[in-house]
Formats: sequence, structure tokens, C-alpha cells
Amino acid sequence: MGGAVVQMARAGIDVWWGTSGHNDFARCLPLLAMRGRAVVMSGLRRGAATLPVGEMYTRDVTLHGFAISNATVADLAHAADDINRLLASGKLKSRVGAIFPLVDAAKAHAAMASGSVRGRIVVVP
Repeated sequence: MGGAVVQMARAGIDVWWGTSGHNDFARCLPLLAMRGRAVVMSGLRRGAATLPVGEMYTRDVTLHGFAISNATVADLAHAADDINRLLASGKLKSRVGAIFPLVDAAKAHAAMASGSVRGRIVVVP
């Protein structure tokens, strides 16, 4: 974990949301507050993760799986409403790396494939 993250999380964080698929719980546990939650949403291709059960147990840490494919239409609509509200209020910031007009969709795809853009690639009409 980067030093800046550790400094910001001195009191511990409530939720660690792993999206990388690495599921490195030994690295996230020092950041979690007592009764923190770890959420995983990827990792089908990486094999079994090792869980530090003793440390999870003594700190009341819970592990949750999240597969968006299990979400209902109502769940997705509710999440979209929340995200749109948070974006509009400025409480949630999106990281847009590049914006392409629709006529340049091939360029947007090439940028995504090359990994040359940091952040989301947005294609607009």
C-alpha cells in the first residue's frame, strides 16, 4: 500500500472495495478499522485467495462478494439514481481521461486497447 494511503487511513477505513482481482487481504487488513468490511467483485480468473482468518476474526472484519450480474433491474436503477445524485452534488467525482466524438469511436477503442489513457474514456454524440 502506498504511504499516502496508510497516512490517510490512520484511524482505519470502514470499507475496502477490491476491483483488481488480486484479492490481497493481507494488504487490505492493516487499513481496515475494527468491524471493517472487505468487498470483492472480481477474481474468477486468478485462483483461490488466501484469507488471514485469524486477523479477520479478531477484528470482526467481514468479507462480502459482489457480482453485478446478480443485481436486479431495480437494484441497478437505484444505484444509477444514487450515482447521478452524487455526481451532480460534487460528492462523487468521475475520472475522465479522454472524451471522443462518436465519429472517432475507433480512436477511442485504440486508446483503450493501448492503455495510453488514464481514467475513463467517454464517447459522446
